[in-house]
Amino acid sequence: MITQLYTSLATGFFLLLTVRIFAIRGNPLFNFISYGKDNEEIVHRVVRGHANFIEYAPLFFILLYLAEEAGTHNHMLHSLAIMFMIGRLMHGILFSFMLRKSIILRGGGIFLTMMALGLVGLLNFVQYLAIYF
Repeated sequence: MITQLYTSLATGFFLLLTVRIFAIRGNPLFNFISYGKDNEEIVHRVVRGHANFIEYAPLFFILLYLAEEAGTHNHMLHSLAIMFMIGRLMHGILFSFMLRKSIILRGGGIFLTMMALGLVGLLNFVQYLAIYF
């Protein structure tokens, strides 16, 4: 199952973002990545980077699973999942690990995320119409 592969990879990245939250909140086990914890803007960005991942990932993976169950070609599923993962990685790294802002990472990350989400949603809609109409 293709969805299983990418949800597993996404879980690993989610856990990394979670560890960064632990670090920024002062957990001594993660001091090596606690840089920026004294800057309120950076703390807010780290929290938003984590939350933003949670806001988009569930819907995408539900739609990817539905597309996979409907018989979508493997290359299409891999392409959509890779696009989504690269977008989330770009955005998550920017917000959770970088001290400076980057329009390339932010814009590219949200563009890839929205493209993948929009395309997998459209794909499911077209498949639904093809089956029931």
